[in-house]
Amino acid sequence: MEHTPVTPAESDQSGQISSWRDFQDRFRAAMAMAATQAADLTLVDHDFAHWPLGERSVMEAFHQWSLLVRGTHCQVLSASYDVFANAHPRWVAWRGTWSHRVKCWLAPDELAPSLAPVFIVHGVIGLRLNEPLHGTGIWTRESGVLRTWLSEIDVNLQRSHEALPPTTLGL
Repeated sequence: MEHTPVTPAESDQSGQISSWRDFQDRFRAAMAMAATQAADLTLVDHDFAHWPLGERSVMEAFHQWSLLVRGTHCQVLSASYDVFANAHPRWVAWRGTWSHRVKCWLAPDELAPSLAPVFIVHGVIGLRLNEPLHGTGIWTRESGVLRTWLSEIDVNLQRSHEALPPTTLGL
């Protein structure tokens, strides 16, 4: 019997993301996975307008993740946090409680166009949209690829500053 090699798109290690809907479904599944893993999380996007961050199932996964291990952290890198208050109020409230482990970073204007949507559960799985307009990209479990993506993100984090304060102070 002839052996047909498995292409990366068909393997259990990586595959294609075909649309924003597909990305959102894969993000939900990856967050459900993160809820059972003691792993750091990294989220990157220009503005997170298309992410299902405030959905109950996603918030439950974030909550479960936050209860797993004290040493894990979540980094969020964006060019704008303007949509968060209206589009993701549950996430903003949750982040207020967990701000000691969830850091939000604002990229400088010159980096904004290069912030492609990325979600990484460190050492487990990553999603990356190479064409954000169409929502197409790849997902992978390959540790070398995840490390490369994290290195690229780290370069941008070094040029960014903390943003989205967990509380608003007023008189």
